[in-house]
Amino acid sequence: MFWAILLIAAIVAFFLFPAFRKTVLVVCGVLALAIFIYVANQKHQTEESKRLVRAEDLEFTDMRLGPEFGSSYRLTGRVRNKSQYTVFEIRARIRALDCDEKSNCDVIGEEEEWDIAPLLPPGQVRDIDTSIYFGSAMQVHGQFQWNYTIIEIRARP
Repeated sequence: MFWAILLIAAIVAFFLFPAFRKTVLVVCGVLALAIFIYVANQKHQTEESKRLVRAEDLEFTDMRLGPEFGSSYRLTGRVRNKSQYTVFEIRARIRALDCDEKSNCDVIGEEEEWDIAPLLPPGQVRDIDTSIYFGSAMQVHGQFQWNYTIIEIRARP
């Protein structure tokens, strides 16, 4: 109830007192400008963090993808950070393939996974152990194979 009365009083003051109206407009303008600068800065920092480390700066070893339950699979392996920056996010596209005896393969599942590895300081190694959910049970008629592509890496100095 108090807020309703305060709102009505503010609306009346806005229309009756030009100085109050100017003050409200200036405060709103300053807040809008501050929000715009904050959002632009966040976007710039996000884009900058994507340029610090390339996929070649990370070494993935012993990568395995195996069934867990239903349409969920377990991705395991190790990753070494050969860059000078701390990696805090790795995004990968994982594809499940159904291949025949001539190595002709059909994609039967594809998922983009965020954060496949924990925080990774420069020069260090971390284990990868995460679940990948492909959305529906995959029927493999030939041989199951899979591959991955690193799509995005975010890092900080």
